[in-house]
Amino acid sequence: MSLKGMQKQQTNTQPNVGTGVQKELQYQQWKKLTTEARKVQLKRKHSFMVLSVVGKAKQGKSGLGLDIRTDTEIKEGHVVRFLDFDDGAEVTWKTCWDSDPNIFVYCPNHYNSDGTENYALTMQNALNFIRESEEMIANEKINVRAFVMDGMDKWNDCVTNKLRYEINKGDRKKMTNPISPTAYGARNIDHNEVFISALKLQCDKVFITHLKPTFGDHMNPTPTGFIANWNKDVPDKMMQMIVIRDESVGNNTKYVARLQASKTNPNMVGKTWTIFESNGKEAKWNGVPALRKREI
Repeated sequence: MSLKGMQKQQTNTQPNVGTGVQKELQYQQWKKLTTEARKVQLKRKHSFMVLSVVGKAKQGKSGLGLDIRTDTEIKEGHVVRFLDFDDGAEVTWKTCWDSDPNIFVYCPNHYNSDGTENYALTMQNALNFIRESEEMIANEKINVRAFVMDGMDKWNDCVTNKLRYEINKGDRKKMTNPISPTAYGARNIDHNEVFISALKLQCDKVFITHLKPTFGDHMNPTPTGFIANWNKDVPDKMMQMIVIRDESVGNNTKYVARLQASKTNPNMVGKTWTIFESNGKEAKWNGVPALRKREI
């Protein structure tokens, strides 16, 4: 159990802090839980990865999340849990990973009979998948290699639409109406309930999102650059960051991943890998070997 987990358990069980006796009981409980958490922390051989993967559409972002195990880990049946708000990883899993049963790709998006999204059920589905992942991690017979959350931009859109739906009391025709900036606090609470729940899992984590264009002048439709499309609370939580760029020329396709930041291996920052290449006749997936080996 992590220090955060111990603190949560402590919060749920501690007596009200008031008298000197209560404070002493609270301190002894804190000391016991913290000591146990420290033992687990020291026993762990490496810190858990908290990696962001950012890039434009169809450039191998989901592929990096799927391709996170070494050959030995694959043979030993290590598990990858893949929460797919983007709803596009399943075809890659089937095509390129031969429907590996130890990779569980799950899309939580729930739609009503009329085709509209049920935002509350989508959120609950995601929380259920994370809870199941937590139970699997706690099971010593199961080796969970990583938890991947794909489509961070889509998740942010979901909770934004959930807020608009609730403010307008279910009238979807009014969901485009302006929202007071102060109302977005409720949106952020929903977003972080899922994001932080995933972040607290005791395994390596990968969070994937698209790049979105930025514009210097609203009258000029030409983008001046691109930035990661996600909630403002996300980037500060990342320990490692990979950005994918397109270096294709003519019929030769080439996607390159660059390690943008790393708190665990700063000497590797700036290193690049050609993750995918094709000459129009033959395609080759390389991935990032250092990612599989936890070297980044």
